[in-house]
Amino acid sequence: RPQSAPHERLISFVTDRPGHDWRYAIDARKMRERLSWGPQETFDTGIVKTVDWYLSRA
Repeated sequence: RPQSAPHERLISFVTDRPGHDWRYAIDARKMRERLSWGPQETFDTGIVKTVDWYLSRA
């Protein structure tokens, strides 16, 4: 974790881009059925790894 500044100072808010999509719905059924493919991470484990990765490089 960065120790030099509070996390709030590291966040900058930007305006939305034109045509911004509010959410994306992913349905992996076709990939699972046709390619025998499936995710290797759950959302919970993936988000923890992602945050850890970003914090280790801050």
